[in-house]
Amino acid sequence: MFAGTAYCTALNDRRQLEALDPALHQPPYANPPQAPVLYIKSGHCVVASGSTVSLPDPTDILAVGATIALQWTASGPTTARLALDLAVPHESFYRPAIGELTRDGLLPVGAAAPRPDALDTLEIVTEINGTAVHHWNLSYLVRGIDRLIADVTTFMSLLPGDMLLVGTAGDRPTAKRGDHVRVSAAGFAPVEAVISGSNMQAGHA
Repeated sequence: MFAGTAYCTALNDRRQLEALDPALHQPPYANPPQAPVLYIKSGHCVVASGSTVSLPDPTDILAVGATIALQWTASGPTTARLALDLAVPHESFYRPAIGELTRDGLLPVGAAAPRPDALDTLEIVTEINGTAVHHWNLSYLVRGIDRLIADVTTFMSLLPGDMLLVGTAGDRPTAKRGDHVRVSAAGFAPVEAVISGSNMQAGHA
């Protein structure tokens, strides 16, 4: 059972940030981010691997952000798990896209495991309906794992049970109604979800 808050990192894909650089020098942004950009997914977003996730009205697709979630214990971020940061596709990063990011069930998570010593080159594979459609390597992160933890914890405290998602690829694939999504990476239990147009049938994480 998840009993904390999930803090998700935006704009931590080096390639995405480079592509957005001209826009980030224009209003309303004025400058590229100088610190981690975070948004929150609270407890109602988090469901167990294998859950059926409902498409929020009126969208017909969800962006599939495969990532690693670091989970805090009393000793710090000692465990980690695969996570599916699902969202209604949107363009702006200036204001929190609450309606697009924080609907029920939009954060399926896999089983927690001891955090490996080296995560910064982990390859994460996304499959939709049994076909690999995306590969995302954590070497693309602007802030690697240790730097992200250090930067975030300079201005906020994470409590036991909280999760910090390290970032997603800027070129995330999308899934539609009826699709089966599976994300895998070496050393972690996979995380899976089925996209549905009906009410969500979710298990607790």
